[in-house]
This record gives sequence, C-alpha cells and structure tokens, in this order.
Amino acid sequence: MTRFFSAFMILYLLFFGSCLSRRLAIRQHTNRANSLFDKGDFDGAIAEYDKAIAIDPNDPYHYYNRGNARKAKKELDLAITDYNKALSIDANIVEAYNNRGNARSSKGDLAGALSDFNQALSLDPNFAAAYNNRGYGRQQLGDIDGALADYEKAISLDPGAAYYYNNRGSTRRLKGDLKGAFEDVNRSLALDPKNGEAYCNLGLVNLSLGRRATATASFDKCYTIDATLKPRFEALASEIISER
Repeated sequence: MTRFFSAFMILYLLFFGSCLSRRLAIRQHTNRANSLFDKGDFDGAIAEYDKAIAIDPNDPYHYYNRGNARKAKKELDLAITDYNKALSIDANIVEAYNNRGNARSSKGDLAGALSDFNQALSLDPNFAAAYNNRGYGRQQLGDIDGALADYEKAISLDPGAAYYYNNRGSTRRLKGDLKGAFEDVNRSLALDPKNGEAYCNLGLVNLSLGRRATATASFDKCYTIDATLKPRFEALASEIISER
C-alpha cells in the first residue's frame, strides 16, 4: 500500500509540475507579446503569440491578440482569420466582433462589418466603440441619419472620446448642419489637440462656410500632424469648391 501511494504521489507531482511549467511558459509568452505590442513591435508580438498558441491552441485570446497585431500591421485577411478562430472557440468575445468588423470595413466589406458591429452590440448594448464604428459604416453607405444616431449613442456612453465628436461633426457637415459640425470638430480638438483628422474636418467646415483662409490654416495643421490624410481631404475640399 505504501509503495502504491508513493508511486501515485510521484506521478501526481510530475503531472502537477508539468501543468505548472506549461502555464508559466504561456504566461511568459503572452506577457512578452503584450509588451512588444504596446511598443509597436508587432512582428515580435506575433512570434510570441505563435509560441503561446503552440502550447495551448484552445485559448481563444491567443488568436484574438494575434489578430490585433496582424490588424495593426494591415494584414487584414490574416487578422480576420485569427478573429474567426477565436470566435469559433468562444462566440461571446465582444471585442473580437468589433475588431473583425473594423478589419472588414478597412477591406471595403461594409455589410460584413455592420453585421459584426450588430453582433457586438447584441452582446454588449453599452459598447460605445461599436456604436461609433457602426456609425462610420452607415455613413459610408449613405445612411446619414443612422450614422448620427449611432454617434449620438457612442457619445452618450463615452463623452470623453474625441474621435466620436469628430465623426459626428463630419456627418453633420454632410447633412448640412455646419453649425453643429463646427461645434463637434472643435470639441474633438479640445479633447485631443493632436487629432489631425479633426483639423481636416474643421477645414472642410470652414471651406463650406466660405472661410478659405481659415480653412487653409486648418488643412496645414492637419497635414503637419498626418501627411497621409492630404490626398483624401484635398479631394473632398475640391468637391466643396466646385459646388460653391
């Protein structure tokens, strides 16, 4: 009996030690991955998530996190594949629907994106970012009133989010509410003075109001912060000028 008990304890301790070692290895890889992600080293983060997945392929958050890193690298198809895998393991990860929706939106799949945002909101009706993202999708599809309703809801849930005001301001300009648009983009800039897109939207509003010199100053500020915005907003400005 004593010999049997000793053998059992040895097997138990070996098994327990193996499980503990496995958990510690996973934690080390995920901690390193998260740290690398925060530093902008997305390739390094992906390599560490790969190692975590190799040890435990059934944890949905490994795939979700790797998907985020791939999305940050603009590897949208790979990111969507990871989000799909995460959701196949756990269909209740709200952020995975939201982030897959963003990836789909970036690929031009607005119908798929809206479906994802709707699913996220069905799981969490107070998810401000999903309302904002759905609003953007609706705006792209020409549903201005639907977009405004979503931005209103997002702002009511998170009134400190600068980007929500910027998006509502952009949509209000499209609806012809220049006063409301002006107030929104300025509110966005008050919350985040480094929001280049808000300066560009302010330029569009000022241009629509006939304030060309002020608009030019806003565009210059925008392009100083983010030069990649220049082609898109120059095209939008040209449309406004041609319509006046």
